[in-house]
Amino acid sequence: MMSQKKPVLVFDVIETIFSLEALSGAFKVEGLPSHTKDVFFGQLLRDAFATSTTGTYVPFVEMARGTLEVLLTNLGVPSPEAVAGRILPVFGQLEAHPDVHEALALARSRGMGVLFFTNGSTANTQALVERNGLTDHVDHIFSIESCRQWKPKESAYRAAVERVGSEPGHCAMIAAHAWDTAGAMNAGMLAGWVRRQDRRFHPAMTKPTCTSDSLVELVDSLSDRLSSINGTGPKTSSGPAD
Repeated sequence: MMSQKKPVLVFDVIETIFSLEALSGAFKVEGLPSHTKDVFFGQLLRDAFATSTTGTYVPFVEMARGTLEVLLTNLGVPSPEAVAGRILPVFGQLEAHPDVHEALALARSRGMGVLFFTNGSTANTQALVERNGLTDHVDHIFSIESCRQWKPKESAYRAAVERVGSEPGHCAMIAAHAWDTAGAMNAGMLAGWVRRQDRRFHPAMTKPTCTSDSLVELVDSLSDRLSSINGTGPKTSSGPAD
């Protein structure tokens, strides 16, 4: 377990680390436009957040299946349950974005702890980490399964960092979702937003500590900031791309 004072970089998993492009291909195979992936994932988060607000916890797999079956039915797809059964396993076949290996290697060289924090399952995330050759770069995986609270609930972030022996003030979240970085900052963490599917940060959300097109640049900037907070001194950095 990491010591309480060790700085920790916390990474969102789906879309931040692993691309959903494979899901686009799965929809195309079923005769649907590739952008159906964006509709599906957006509705999945909508349904999950709404359910969470009522105080009910629904695991990712169950929520994803329900949302997908509803969407496929609305699109007039025959046998939506069977089609969903062919599409959902693709979540276990996602590929890491091109900048992930370099970013995680940099985090390791800077003495950062690396925590993957996901709304998905522990088992699927572990399988993706192994499939993409990231095992040596990841110290810990934390799923909302353990706290039964979907991100961006404040208690979920606190549970994640406490599980690895840290605290929010010694951690920074890196995510491709504005709601995720805003949630982390609400919990007392620094946050970096990486431009993946969105080109503009949502103006109604709390502005992140830094933004960039590159995961490597965010690791560079946030590791320096965390080193300063933890009293280990700043390291040479190319600076954030704000």
